[in-house]
Order: sequence, then C-alpha cells, then structure tokens
Amino acid sequence: MSLMTDLEALEGLPIEELKGELYNLTLELEHEKLNTYVGEIHTIHASDGEIHFGYREGRTLTIDADTLYVDLPAIINLVGKEQKKMQQATLERIKSEINNL
Repeated sequence: MSLMTDLEALEGLPIEELKGELYNLTLELEHEKLNTYVGEIHTIHASDGEIHFGYREGRTLTIDADTLYVDLPAIINLVGKEQKKMQQATLERIKSEINNL
C-alpha cells in the first residue's frame, strides 16, 4: 500500500480517530528506532577499527572492533546454544515426519 493510499483512507475520519492513528504510528516509529532485526547479513568488511555488517536494503550495522572482540566469546556461546536448539527442533520435526510415512 502506498503512502497516498494510506492518506486517502484517513480522509474524512473524525479528529479523535486521526489522533489515535498518529499516536499508533508514533509508537511504531519509536519501536523501530529502538530495535533492529537483522535476519540476514549480506556483506561484512572492516575499516578504521570498525566492523561493518551490511543488511536489508543498504543498511549498515557498525561495531567497534575492540568491543566486538571482547564480546566475541559470549556471542559465540549464545549462537552455539541457539543453533543447537534449532537443530534439535529440526531433528524432532524430521523424526515426526518419518514416523508419519
């Protein structure tokens, strides 16, 4: 849906409903500013003591290399645990499907 279509849908609404819509959009914007989900990293490169992760439509996450290095053991630990959970869940689904044959 385009912005123009969204605006056309708002025409004629009472001012209280418009205020409600504005409030909801403000909350969504604040949430977006506070949280970033990176589902897939497309590029990784380094320069000037920083690591740059390229993701979603030209966006970049930049982390200081020293900070990342210090946090790397914890990151590896967490990724390993989450990956193990995901593999176990996938294995359980595979077993279930085989049993259904």
